[in-house]
Amino acid sequence: MKYPLFLCLYLSIATSCTSTFREDRKLASPSDTTQRLYDDTNHLSTVFARRNANNRDTLNNAGYWISERFKLLGYSTKIELVAPNRPEQGFNVIAERVGRTYPDEIVVVGAHYDAEVNTPGADDNASGVAAMLELARRFAKSPQDRTIRWVGFTNEETSNSAGGFMGSFVHARNAKGRDESIVAMMSLEMLGYYDSEPGSQQYPFDESMASRLGMTLPDTGDFIGVVGRFEDRDIIESISRSMRATDNVNVVEAALPAMIRAIWRSDHGNFWLAGYNAVMITDTSEFRTPHYHKQTDTVETLDFERMSGVVDGLEAAVRDLATTEE
Repeated sequence: MKYPLFLCLYLSIATSCTSTFREDRKLASPSDTTQRLYDDTNHLSTVFARRNANNRDTLNNAGYWISERFKLLGYSTKIELVAPNRPEQGFNVIAERVGRTYPDEIVVVGAHYDAEVNTPGADDNASGVAAMLELARRFAKSPQDRTIRWVGFTNEETSNSAGGFMGSFVHARNAKGRDESIVAMMSLEMLGYYDSEPGSQQYPFDESMASRLGMTLPDTGDFIGVVGRFEDRDIIESISRSMRATDNVNVVEAALPAMIRAIWRSDHGNFWLAGYNAVMITDTSEFRTPHYHKQTDTVETLDFERMSGVVDGLEAAVRDLATTEE
């Protein structure tokens, strides 16, 4: 089935999407990973700064840019409409590396590519998309036992998802309808902001709750969080253990009561609703960064060296999740 709107958009941007990325700021002796993370985060938050529901062409063009990036890595891509009868509401972008042993068992790694209105969304969530693309690059020629599915979700932000068009809700619902075996879902949600000052880290609950849960949480925002419900404890522990083993990232794991509303606030929550285990990988958004949903959410505020360590940890976690023990 053809969608003229999409084809027109695609033809208009196909050449620009694959052009050389902007390098407005050079990093001090960057690794290749650090440079790629910077380039992709910068590209999404500048060229596609207005990727929101008020600017659907820009938002959809960002999705096509992600599709082109997957294709350059050797993947075939699929476009998943969030509303088949209303294609203007946007789409998810899907790429897969099919498993060699258990192709029907799926590890989903996703990141939303839309941004809140009036913000360039470098951390929220160009950083998550950049990490997803870097991970996809690392697994492009390395099939695992299980299938790895990469998904760029549209319409995560509240201002963009009105009317039930949240991309991850549609994807999780469709997966459930196909009776897919998703063994774990990882939502990459804001990965780039860190603060080494004591007192820089807050939480969506007080110290007394943390104490009742037997948790000792740092007050310094220099870590990456692996967050989920009590029901997700096994994969939280597995992912955290894999990430720590790389010695490149400071990880704090948090299995929390589902009643804490803040832990639902990304694409993983829709997989919970569909009955799947899922986690959010996050720098904890407004509980750390002062730039959350503001025009100041730019690449200059992010730490790409630390992000590089996070990606190294995530690579180990994805590899372990996608590998089965014989």
